[in-house]
Amino acid sequence: MKRMILAFVLVVSVQTAAQTSSAPTASSNPKVRAITGFVRLDRATYQKQIADALVVLRRVKAEFESSGYGVETVRLTTQPLAELVAGMSEEQALAFLAQLDELSVKENFLPNVGPGMLRDTDDPAVMHLLERALSTLPNIEASTIIADESGIHWRTIRRTAALVKYVSEHSPRSQGTFNFTTTAMLKPFTPFFPGSYHTGAGRQFAIGFEGANVVGDIFAKDKGNADTAIADLTAALTKHASVAAAVGKKVAAETGWAYLSSRACGPRNFMKIAQS
Repeated sequence: MKRMILAFVLVVSVQTAAQTSSAPTASSNPKVRAITGFVRLDRATYQKQIADALVVLRRVKAEFESSGYGVETVRLTTQPLAELVAGMSEEQALAFLAQLDELSVKENFLPNVGPGMLRDTDDPAVMHLLERALSTLPNIEASTIIADESGIHWRTIRRTAALVKYVSEHSPRSQGTFNFTTTAMLKPFTPFFPGSYHTGAGRQFAIGFEGANVVGDIFAKDKGNADTAIADLTAALTKHASVAAAVGKKVAAETGWAYLSSRACGPRNFMKIAQS
């Protein structure tokens, strides 16, 4: 069983590494793939809210870099799309999303507007807005949720299929689909895109590592000895998770934002993966 779990960790880590176009580094530390802030934007003050959030996230980035970690991206996840554009016409909403998209380029962050449909009972009308946004805006990311504890979201599945078809036909080179995903049973506050979402008040952040190099180095060193590799992997992942916790708690204390231990990098979750 331990050998099976260890093999699974390697496969998942390699798949994660393959999703980035960044060249590998010589550092033995994992990359910090995502520093993600969760915000609830007010359309009247969203620019200041984003500026304030980026101060926090860039402080996290600086702390990691000073500790010898490379950081790939800073990201912001808003409240779900229907809540973000509530009360606006579709044209007004699309114009607002275009402004958000442009701001993300100017300020160098990745924007995510959460699920187009969070529950199966949600009004699917917002999905047409999302189709147009994904087809015309190069940076906005989003998702739908097709299953949760209440069951399978059949209406959402059908509408999602229509969205993917539309975006593949209307975005340049069909690449708008790369900014979209559908998720099932995913809890809020994951730092990774496009599935990231939240429904809270905001002012929180999470950290996501890309750890394929750490796992690969240990597998190469331990040469197939599963027991030794599990012990070494546990020690290595715990060390990096502890760094993330220290950075997160420090910045949280300084800014009043809440640090969230994500599944990707929380000490307990690293331990669960390594000790299974």
